[in-house]
Amino acid sequence: MLGFLWGFGSARGDRSGWNRRRIRVRSSVEYDAICDVSVKSAKGGEERRVGDLWDVRSGQKAAVVFLTHFGDFTSWELGQQVGISVSHDHQSGPRLHTKHSSDAVFSVWLSKISKKISLFDEKDVPVICIGLGSVDNARKYSQLLSVNKSLVFADEPGNCHTALGFSKGLAPDADVNAYLKLLPMLAGIGSPGTIQEVLRGYTGDRRAKPIFTSPNMFDVLGTGYQRPFELATLRLGNMRSILQNWDELKPKETEQLTWQGGAIVFKGEDVIFKHVDTGILTYADVDKMLEAAASLTRANDTGDGGVIEAAAVPTEP
Repeated sequence: MLGFLWGFGSARGDRSGWNRRRIRVRSSVEYDAICDVSVKSAKGGEERRVGDLWDVRSGQKAAVVFLTHFGDFTSWELGQQVGISVSHDHQSGPRLHTKHSSDAVFSVWLSKISKKISLFDEKDVPVICIGLGSVDNARKYSQLLSVNKSLVFADEPGNCHTALGFSKGLAPDADVNAYLKLLPMLAGIGSPGTIQEVLRGYTGDRRAKPIFTSPNMFDVLGTGYQRPFELATLRLGNMRSILQNWDELKPKETEQLTWQGGAIVFKGEDVIFKHVDTGILTYADVDKMLEAAASLTRANDTGDGGVIEAAAVPTEP
């Protein structure tokens, strides 16, 4: 009798894989953690439930970028790389709007961005940016980068970041002013990978794509790779704008100055790409986010450009 029951159980076990392909048992841990969190739209200030920001039921994919605070280098570079600083005119196509539009370097940079955002559009993958700070902070960020306000949301308490377990920086429990914590973090203390990213801006990176489309002044150093000082030039322009508008960009909660973010590409409730920032400037690789949006593989980005896990995602018939 026991043998019969064991055999019956094994038979049922053999069929469990077949059943799993047809029955959704649960959503991802990440979706569960944030789906009921309320964030506020930079466009109208209304509260929105995170789980309602994309069509979860149909299995729509969405690239959800968890920015740091709105006056942080990471938020600016990631926003520029994702391409949300390009608005679209349905008649004339991608159209650039930027405070730096008169600057040839930034115009060339944004022309490259317009191509990237169109790739997300082609895949029907909305880009959703959730940052640390108030609605006013989010609006100022959107204004300075000419970001579509409907894509940007403020999470003033940082509930999404806390729920997802993102890093809160150096010695988060220490009773030390956050501004003082930033200095060692910029040197890589309590912020793994930051010093390498800072130096890369000056030394260049032959494994990375060029930032600015040719022809440009960096072509004298060669083409087809990220040239020395190319990334540093972008950062210098960002720093200029951030400092000029610091009071309107900085978060009300000073402790959030050291908080880090991440990025997740969802397919409905499931995670098909996840990146967790290890430190300042160690944000997600946008090209990998695009690859995830176009594929049926689940992957976790280690933060240093490597994939630490990949597994086929079962498709329902």
